[in-house]
Amino acid sequence: MTLAADLRSLGLAAGDRVVAHSSARAVGEAPDAIVDALLEVVGRDGLLVVPAFTYDTARFDPAVEPGRAGAVAEAVRLRPGAVRSLHPSHSVAALGAGAAELCAGHELLAAADVDSPLDRLARAGGHVLLLGVGRVADTTVHVGEFRAGAPYLHVPFSPDWPRVHEIVADGRIRTVEYDRFPGCSRAFGVVERGLRERASIRDGFVGRAIAQLARGEDVIDEAVALLEADAGALLCTDPRCYRCTNARTELGRA
Repeated sequence: MTLAADLRSLGLAAGDRVVAHSSARAVGEAPDAIVDALLEVVGRDGLLVVPAFTYDTARFDPAVEPGRAGAVAEAVRLRPGAVRSLHPSHSVAALGAGAAELCAGHELLAAADVDSPLDRLARAGGHVLLLGVGRVADTTVHVGEFRAGAPYLHVPFSPDWPRVHEIVADGRIRTVEYDRFPGCSRAFGVVERGLRERASIRDGFVGRAIAQLARGEDVIDEAVALLEADAGALLCTDPRCYRCTNARTELGRA
């Protein structure tokens, strides 16, 4: 079977909107071949979105700054016609119908905030595709943290994480500042059980990679439900993790 056939068997279809988190090595194909297959399946009326995150960069030029989210994501970012949002730490790149609208104004919001690109994608019926990566890579879970108003969002990933960034775009430099942040995702596997109880996950293989497809709204709803039951449900237990350790300490004081 071809990659496109594998994706269709997984449940992806023409006109779908999807954010893809991926490992080209796990799939066993070249990044551009994976992008070609994704675009073939969603078609001209669909939308492909990938993380183009630069994380802790303090001065961001979206035209030249490479993303740090893998080779497939970079292949999308570099495609003619791709649109990249202007968020300095957690930009996304998008190809297809509605790409510019999805990415607009991202820099005015916290990275995974309500009305950020991945929130918009989920509200529009979009999917989350994991290709050879686990739920730890699923940034849409962070959207759930923001929708739920998790009490630890003000704690950055590390103590030296930048709060003020410069964005170089349109021939000028803009300064933006953030006081809420997505952070550690190592405990995000906890959402799997609820997603499977909702029958939201479609499992399969794409190339050599284990793959999952789920509705973005289901991922967010499960994250919100977990946080409503336990505000620390999405925090890891590694004592070396600055974000989660400090968040747990603050929750203990509440």
